[in-house]
Amino acid sequence: MLSRIRSLGVGSFLLFWCAAVTVAFGAAAQQGDGGTRSGEPAQTTESADAAASDQEYVFPVEIQVVSVPITVTDTKGQFVTDLDKRDFTIYDNGQPQRIDNFELTSEPLSLAIIVETSGRVQPLLSDVRAAGILITDLILGESGEATVLGFDREVKVLQEFTADHDKIAAAFKSLTAGPDQVHLSDAVARAIFMLQRRSKERRKVVIVISEARDSGSRNSFGLVLRSAQQLGISVYTVGLSTIKALFSTPPGQNAPSSPYPPGVMVRPTPGGATPSPDAQNNWGAANVNLLEIISDVVTYTKNLITGNPLTVYAAGTGGADFSTDSKAKIENALGRIGQELRNQYVLTYRPNNLDTRGFHNIHVALARRNLQARYRPGYMVAPPIRNSRTARPAQTPPPPSAP
Repeated sequence: MLSRIRSLGVGSFLLFWCAAVTVAFGAAAQQGDGGTRSGEPAQTTESADAAASDQEYVFPVEIQVVSVPITVTDTKGQFVTDLDKRDFTIYDNGQPQRIDNFELTSEPLSLAIIVETSGRVQPLLSDVRAAGILITDLILGESGEATVLGFDREVKVLQEFTADHDKIAAAFKSLTAGPDQVHLSDAVARAIFMLQRRSKERRKVVIVISEARDSGSRNSFGLVLRSAQQLGISVYTVGLSTIKALFSTPPGQNAPSSPYPPGVMVRPTPGGATPSPDAQNNWGAANVNLLEIISDVVTYTKNLITGNPLTVYAAGTGGADFSTDSKAKIENALGRIGQELRNQYVLTYRPNNLDTRGFHNIHVALARRNLQARYRPGYMVAPPIRNSRTARPAQTPPPPSAP
């Protein structure tokens, strides 16, 4: 059984789920009118492959092993790193699983950094530009590599994968505001596509610095989240304050509109909070269980209509969502992400129930009391979804290894 991602059409990433236990993920780079986008460097192998709109690429990824990064904290929010394999019990749809591998995080990092560059956040970009050096110093370390993407109505590769800290910092300094559209899911889709092609020996993570908003993405929120889960990619989100952008906008310029529907009361997430799948942060007035939301959008591959897409991306992949309204809070959020990525456990297991289709809930129980574990809530085992636009012959490059 194979999952595939196909590159289709000019100007969009189109994701199609094509198998029960495996993930399909393909993408076409978005292009501006008439060709290469302004501000994007000459295409290397990765960007050229993604931008080839006249071809289809098939990337088979057969997943037989589930990898679960786990963050364990005590009652004070401090990381706990002295546990061993016997302290963990993992369940898949309620069935206990045998842990095949257990370790503290040691793999080098491949990081895709996504930054909103819409005109809506122009007053905040000066704070964001300064974050490049923090990411290299606090998160990447000596063995990490990163790519930097900017997005508004288009997704722009500002820097291909590199271990050169100066190039990453320079990509941040080059951030400039564009149109007001916020194609968040398209940007996450492009990041996942690029990360999927990195070495299987690397830990794959997405960091999103953006408003809690998506306006006009071609990629389904549910399919993007499902793909991240299947590929074992964690998404960490740093939310930019629309309210701050509103009050920072000079007179005479268009102010950003609220990302929430009229009449919805929004409860902001405290700065530095790390919500679990059951958290209700930033979800409006209604009491909602995020695990139900995640299961629903992944199962039915829906677009997210209301609520905070950043919270759902983070909770759905075992990452964390941080709300920020100042340069100091952005710095604190990035520092916390770096600490977490260096203090996680990674457990792997071979599910003994893959014949059961649908959303598989993952539950991790700890032997020690008064500790909290955060991890991705599950993954999808689904039948194929057929789409007429996938009918063109595919050119198949050497398949990447499963995560």
